[in-house]
Amino acid sequence: MKFLATQQLVKEARWSLFLTVFYIIGWVGFGYFSPTGKGLLGFPIWFEFACIYFPILFIFITIAVVKLLFKEIDLEVNNES
Repeated sequence: MKFLATQQLVKEARWSLFLTVFYIIGWVGFGYFSPTGKGLLGFPIWFEFACIYFPILFIFITIAVVKLLFKEIDLEVNNES
C-alpha cells in the first residue's frame, strides 16, 4: 500500500510541475508574443489573453486534471500490521 501511495504522490507532483510550467509558458507566450491592438473588453490584446482568458482556461484545465488524475490518499500512519 505504501508503494502505491508513493507512486500516486510522484504522479501528482509531476502533473503539478507540468501544469506550473505550462502556465508560465502560456502566460509569457500570450504576454510577450500577442499582436498589438485592443481586445473585446477594451484592454490590450496581450493583457486580455495573458491575464483574463488564459487564467480562466487554466482553471478549467486544472479542475479536470485534479478530478481525473488525483486520488484521495490516507496519510495517517497505521501501526497495525
